[in-house]
Amino acid sequence: MINFFRRIRNVPAGKAGKMADDNRPLKYARYAVGEIILVVIGILIALQINNWNEQRKERIQEKIFLKRFDAELNTNLENILTAISLNKSRIHRAEFLLRTINRPELVLDSSSYFMKSIEHAGYTNIPLISDNAFEELKSSGNLSLIRNETLRAALQKYYSWTTNEGQYNFLQQDIQLNYFHLKQGIFTTSQVIDMGDYFISKNYSSTEAKETFERMMNKSEFLKFIPYIIQNKLMVGNSYDYIHDQAKALKLLLKAELDKKNED
Repeated sequence: MINFFRRIRNVPAGKAGKMADDNRPLKYARYAVGEIILVVIGILIALQINNWNEQRKERIQEKIFLKRFDAELNTNLENILTAISLNKSRIHRAEFLLRTINRPELVLDSSSYFMKSIEHAGYTNIPLISDNAFEELKSSGNLSLIRNETLRAALQKYYSWTTNEGQYNFLQQDIQLNYFHLKQGIFTTSQVIDMGDYFISKNYSSTEAKETFERMMNKSEFLKFIPYIIQNKLMVGNSYDYIHDQAKALKLLLKAELDKKNED
């Protein structure tokens, strides 16, 4: 049919005029309709090619972002697991300090652990959750680039954790700061300096531990604060376990989606 239209288009202008002059409107109308159809077909084909190109570009961009999400998630999982491990360690240290109040012999049995527990029990470690890819996609208004609705919802839920935890993280930092002030006076000057050097693992004698324990027992506000440290870190642990589960579930969804993309 296209060849037929081409032949009609190649009719000289004079001949076309002659067709009209010779009172042959049907043939002239056919020629005009053919011109219109060719133009419409050309436009439709051009639009289809343009749409296909745009979709192809979007699929390429989607795959790039999925890979970025996956890479960031691997780092985030490592940070979360580190935070979970440190948080558990600090709970154990705070619980140990609480037990020593009624069982002073524990101090002499674990002198170095006791000393370091006073230093580290109140520390907090907030996992760094990288969200660069998600924020870039969200700020550009292109979240719909992720076609899988289940995956898109999982991404939004996972990355909302950093926003929701912002206020709670502030509470953790506030508790850490209070702990820092309350423990002042428990260590000697040289012990404070030694504790500040993370590259030196110093062992403390039972005599040092006993003297430190006596100073700790005279700090009633510090002793009263220990249960709040444990309470806070238990809540933190639940929060970290939650985001860890979210991250693992998201990791599986991303893997399934990337595998599907690689098969296409």
